[in-house]
Amino acid sequence: MPLDTVTLVLSGDGDIPVKVFAAALQNFAALIGALSEEAGRPDLEWVVDDLARGSNLATARGVGDLAIIERVVRAYGEVGVSLQEQEPVHHTPRVRVTAGRLRAIVGGRIESMRMETAEREAIIRPRRPKKGTADVIPLPAPVPVSAPMAVHYIRPAPAAFGAIQGRVQTLTNRGRLRFTIFDALDDKAVSCYLVEGGDEMMRDAWGKLATVEGWITRDPLSGRPLSNIAGVSIF
Repeated sequence: MPLDTVTLVLSGDGDIPVKVFAAALQNFAALIGALSEEAGRPDLEWVVDDLARGSNLATARGVGDLAIIERVVRAYGEVGVSLQEQEPVHHTPRVRVTAGRLRAIVGGRIESMRMETAEREAIIRPRRPKKGTADVIPLPAPVPVSAPMAVHYIRPAPAAFGAIQGRVQTLTNRGRLRFTIFDALDDKAVSCYLVEGGDEMMRDAWGKLATVEGWITRDPLSGRPLSNIAGVSIF
């Protein structure tokens, strides 16, 4: 599977203003550019590969030297995990600055931000006090001293084998095995990455209802599917 795309997804309570989404895309592009420069190719070209209005999703695809592109994609995933865990971003100063600006959009109208590649993904939420290496959700009300202290953590999204039903969108033939399906339950975009040899099953699939099976990553709070490494598609 070619590792040549990076994805940004914004989630909020209600519609996200164009101004906010545009600022997020600007910082998204700046981070990709900074990571390309860090990899030794500041001139590396990235093109729009997917835009999903309903889920405020944007995907960029690298064009050119695949080895450099894969290095940038993996670094993007590393940055996402660092932001999720509220850990230092161990990259160049420019990468740290642009990552910080992207992270700063979370809060207010933006409840969370997802940074995704075909190998990993991270969910960035508003900053919270930390205990150990996990984000702590503050208790909603004071707890009596005699009561046991229940502490809840936001952990990385779990993955398990399962199935998603929905309508296939954003299916293109660009040398990569990726498409988007809109989940039938909440009409939100789910990124799907087909295993090698799975492109044949996706011919003439655009716009059709499908059941996509594979390893599904879900939001740890809502349980909503986020991405799928698909092995089988049934139409």
